[in-house]
Amino acid sequence: MKTAKLLLMALILFFGACTNPFRPPLIDNSSSVVHNRSPEELLRNLEKAYREKNINIFKQLLHPNYRFELLSSEYSQIGIDMDGDGRKDDWWGYDEEVALTQNMFELGSSDGTLPVADEIELRLQIPPQDLWESDPAEGREGWIIVPCYFDLILSYGYNNSSYIANGMARFYLLEEKASWKIIIWRDESLL
Repeated sequence: MKTAKLLLMALILFFGACTNPFRPPLIDNSSSVVHNRSPEELLRNLEKAYREKNINIFKQLLHPNYRFELLSSEYSQIGIDMDGDGRKDDWWGYDEEVALTQNMFELGSSDGTLPVADEIELRLQIPPQDLWESDPAEGREGWIIVPCYFDLILSYGYNNSSYIANGMARFYLLEEKASWKIIIWRDESLL
């Protein structure tokens, strides 16, 4: 009995010694909720969504009427038939963009040529606000156009390689209910 008490006391001292009363336990307070209070914050959240491969953050950045628009020279190669006429169109919508992005985050490229990247980084060169434009099109009052040079880097650790795409994108942004959303992402880079 005396041995059992000593053993119990030793275990209590051992496990008690493993805690540090001056360091409270870490609590993960991270959240997928984003605040898009400004166009710049929205675009920084876009970078974050790619870096974290977080489709939930990504979806919060897009307006329900979102469109991704391609240069006319690219749509025959990577376009999607949006109107069912058998020809690839130079744009796609919200559902297609979410599916393509989630696929990139979780499965790799849609055509199977690239596996899932270990790291994805989208770097946007957000210009100063005086270089932003107001959309002059009728019905688009309040829309802001932010032209950004970008680098999209997919890094693969297994063979220490990366895939890099870069170019120019124009983000058409709309504020609704004190939150900015991307309504059009126009890719103006060449393949």
